[in-house]
Amino acid sequence: MSKSMSRSAKTVMMATLLIGSFITTFSETLMNNALPTIARELSVAEAQAQWLSTGYMLIAGIMMPAAAYFINRIQLRHLFLSIMTIFLVGVLVAAFAPSFPVLLAGRLLQGMAVGISMPLVQNVLTLMFPSNQRGLAMGIAGIVINLGPAVGPTVSGVIVDHYSWRMLFLCLIPLILVGIICGLLFVKNVTHTQPDTLDIPSLLSSMLGFGLMLEGFSRIGMIGRIDQLVGLMLLGSLVTIAFFARRQYQLVKPLLELRVFKSPAFRLSSLLAILTSAAVMAPELILPLYGQSVAKFSPTISGLILIPCAVLTAICSPISGRIYDRIGIKRIAVIGLTLSVITTIPMIFFNAGNNPWLIAGIYGLRGIGITLVYMPVSVYGLNALPKQYLVHGSTVIITLRQLASALGTAATVSATAVGTRIATNVWHQSAQLANQIGYQWAFAATLLITLLCWLFSFCLKNKSSIEIALKN
Repeated sequence: MSKSMSRSAKTVMMATLLIGSFITTFSETLMNNALPTIARELSVAEAQAQWLSTGYMLIAGIMMPAAAYFINRIQLRHLFLSIMTIFLVGVLVAAFAPSFPVLLAGRLLQGMAVGISMPLVQNVLTLMFPSNQRGLAMGIAGIVINLGPAVGPTVSGVIVDHYSWRMLFLCLIPLILVGIICGLLFVKNVTHTQPDTLDIPSLLSSMLGFGLMLEGFSRIGMIGRIDQLVGLMLLGSLVTIAFFARRQYQLVKPLLELRVFKSPAFRLSSLLAILTSAAVMAPELILPLYGQSVAKFSPTISGLILIPCAVLTAICSPISGRIYDRIGIKRIAVIGLTLSVITTIPMIFFNAGNNPWLIAGIYGLRGIGITLVYMPVSVYGLNALPKQYLVHGSTVIITLRQLASALGTAATVSATAVGTRIATNVWHQSAQLANQIGYQWAFAATLLITLLCWLFSFCLKNKSSIEIALKN
């Protein structure tokens, strides 16, 4: 594919795909700072309103395995334009939603478009660049993947302070139209279509399994404890996910090619991808909520706290890719995650009196640490796979990342609710202090996830190579 295009045409097309990806990932966290306002205006609980973020991420994760089917069946240009059009429809539905269920439906429609868009971009980049250049290419893509969600809460804070929350969606429309126009002009049909099938039982079981798991965590967040219904939901989710996994091994053309896990390096890479995604996305939801609920910052200030992290992440992402291409992952992973652990520890002690500059500085340094490993760990796993499994491996990793983001944020929200409930009913603290303790529990859960990342980083080798030929 790369040989059939000039370098300038390839660069322009890559930029167009990344523009589309930025718009969709930017929307992923656009609701985070607006959730308290939306919950009040539409008369729903904050835990229920958080489905606007976690449900979006979940449906995106569920749709990602189906992306390979659409990539195989539909030419690249038409697929990109269809994705952007579906996303535009979802934005319009949400912007003019008369009630919370309609608003959620619009968000889920957007999530479906994202679920196809993100694997599409990553797969095209994986195929366009040889293994010795993938680190830099994925690092550049990482700017978009990380910067979009990082600046989302900041923009939403400014908008909510001065306009209606509906403006969050209306402001996306010009950006989407630019993406569609660029797609018409610059995206070429450089991939080849081929016959493919979509296994409906696999798609439905993945939706049911991960949906039950997220709903279980969300219920914990609403009631502040684990009851019998939560237990049944989580048990049902595990059984359904086990059925989904077993079916993938039985199918000739599975929805998600799990045979890539025969590679030890890919297994470790996937585990770290899951943990780092949860470590990144959980505080991006919790920090703005803490800022408004505990520190009593305005939505604008709560969002601006995340800006230093967004800027530093954008700067460090391509640097981390270039470092990986030159020296490998082991040292940068251990150094980066050590910094992440050290800077997460103070977050446990955040309280109502913290200075926003202090929070922004700590969180920014934490972002540098995680960025050093975030994209390189994906390249480490992909380089351990034979060429015919690169697309499958890329889809698996990006799907796991998205699901981990949804479940990680739901888990930290649940930790907040449980901590608040214990502080209120067991320790008999005031409502204000109990709320603060709840968020400290969420930051403690974030620290635990980050510690696991750090521990597993010591298992990495410096660089990976193809370990097993999965198919002749």
